[in-house]
Amino acid sequence: MSRLELNPDALRTNLGLARKWAPAGARVRAMVKANAYGHGLEELLEVFAEHAEELGVATVDEGLRIRSCLTREIPVYLVSGEKDWGSREYVDAVREARLIPAVSSVDELRLFADRIKGTGPVQLELKLDTGMGRLGIQERDLPDAVSALQSSDNLRVVGLMTHFASSDEEDLAATMDQEMRFRRMVSGLPDELVRGASVHSCNSGALMQRCLGRAEIAQGTTVVRPGVMLYGAGPSRWLHDTPAGDRLTPVGRWTTRVIEVRAIEPGGAVGYGGTWMNEGDRPVQVAVLAVGYADGFRRSLGNQSKVLIRGGSFEVIGRVSMDLVSVLVDARIQVGDEAVLLGSQEGELGSNTIPAWEWAELCGTIPYEIWTSIGSRVERVLAAH
Repeated sequence: MSRLELNPDALRTNLGLARKWAPAGARVRAMVKANAYGHGLEELLEVFAEHAEELGVATVDEGLRIRSCLTREIPVYLVSGEKDWGSREYVDAVREARLIPAVSSVDELRLFADRIKGTGPVQLELKLDTGMGRLGIQERDLPDAVSALQSSDNLRVVGLMTHFASSDEEDLAATMDQEMRFRRMVSGLPDELVRGASVHSCNSGALMQRCLGRAEIAQGTTVVRPGVMLYGAGPSRWLHDTPAGDRLTPVGRWTTRVIEVRAIEPGGAVGYGGTWMNEGDRPVQVAVLAVGYADGFRRSLGNQSKVLIRGGSFEVIGRVSMDLVSVLVDARIQVGDEAVLLGSQEGELGSNTIPAWEWAELCGTIPYEIWTSIGSRVERVLAAH
């Protein structure tokens, strides 16, 4: 009954903006990891393949899913992964899915080279740590990385990448420091090892900064890696809004149905712990929705969030249950009515929108986590147009 309706036109719009904001000639690598940020990888895959030159995933399984349902050939990059390079089975799975992995340490390089010894050429990218501090070859280790590459007969570097830690912030000093370090590290690599390799650092934050006039960010990059912006939200609250005419469009619209409407008498409570009570002197109408925290409607949204029904905005009351949410409504709301949890709705009571950032701020998190928490019980469907 709960559905995430996916708008392929919105995705096309956001992909177009990524290309518009990218440096001239840069390829778009659409980040589709984590089930396309919770939206539905298989459902949106054809749109991604049509409008992006490359795809980025985080696990081998995601790569295999792409290969199993996409008829056209497209480069798929394993940007992080389980990184079990010591396992023959893992390396074989990477090759079976025709993934191009990012290798982020000298030890990984050596293990990978050992596992593919005696086979044909194998493409990889080098991930360089310029300030994120998680994954990536550090500048002091570059000589050992070069030595490992030179000792291998079949490793072919096709990409050099880094990841910005704070490109979504108003102060870009740290980002520009990373950019300069990245350029220095790239320029220090022997040309014979990296000739023709793509160079990229530009994530959603950097792309949107470029939209706001900071064209010096990632200038000269040959690939951009948009992620959260493709699904209709900026990477930070500050960087969510873009200039007029260049608005990101939410791809997903999460809905459910009213399954019961009941009267709660004065003094009556709703939900576990009775955290909401009818303190008035008249009965009130409460609608029960078929959705709960098992579906990704967070428990912390109880008594503080809203849903849309018939275009009007109605308050969530009481604690969110595993499968049910209660909403304070009026006599116009009926069983069977559509309730919008995230997204827009127009109806007799008005026109309203609940963006992912609204939930994120209520829950003390970010839209990434809101979207990727939408559970498997929620049906993903392409919206009819």
